[in-house]
Amino acid sequence: MSDTGNKDNRRSGDSRNQRNKPSNKKSGGKRYYRGGKRHSSSQNRNRRPKSLTPSRILQKYDNLLEQYLIARRKFFELFGRANPKQLGKADQNYKMALEALRKFEANLKEDWQIEVLKQKINSNPEDRQFTSEHNLEPKGDEVSFVGEFEDPHLLDTQKSHSWAEDSDETSGSMEDYYAYKGISPPTTTN
Repeated sequence: MSDTGNKDNRRSGDSRNQRNKPSNKKSGGKRYYRGGKRHSSSQNRNRRPKSLTPSRILQKYDNLLEQYLIARRKFFELFGRANPKQLGKADQNYKMALEALRKFEANLKEDWQIEVLKQKINSNPEDRQFTSEHNLEPKGDEVSFVGEFEDPHLLDTQKSHSWAEDSDETSGSMEDYYAYKGISPPTTTN
C-alpha cells in the first residue's frame, strides 16, 4: 500500500469528517461545523441586546463618560510632547469617545429614559439662595454673543480721552523720562 492510499483512507474515515456533519441533537437550532469551529444558526441568547432599565442607562452612561474622560486626559497629556502619530491616535480616540457619548445621549428615545439621564447629569440643585433672599427672578441677564461690544477694561476717563493727539509715548528720550520721574539714570560699570 502506498502513502497516498493511507492518506485517502485516513481522510475518509477520519473523525474530522464526522464533525462536519450536522448534529441531530435537539438543542434549539441547527448546528453546523465550519473550519473546526461550531456555529449555531440561532442567535446566542447571551448576546442579545438587553432592554434598557434605569440602572442600565446610568451604568452605560457612566462607562462611556469614563472612557471619554480617560481619552481626553491622554490626548491633553500627549499634546505638544508626543510624536504626530501618537498624538493622532490619541486625538482619534478622544473624538470617538466623545462621539459615542453623544450618540448614546441622542439615541435615548423614550421620555423616561431621557428623564433618568437628566436626573443623573443635573443631580445637584441650583443655588437660589441670593435670588430667594432678595426676591429676584431666578432668570439671568440675556447676553448677546453677536455684534460689537465695549471693552470692559477701559475706564470712563480712558474712553472719553482722544488718544490720536497723544504724543507722549512716541517722543522723548530716556533723559527726559528720568527727569520727569525725578530719578537718576543707572550707571553702567565695566
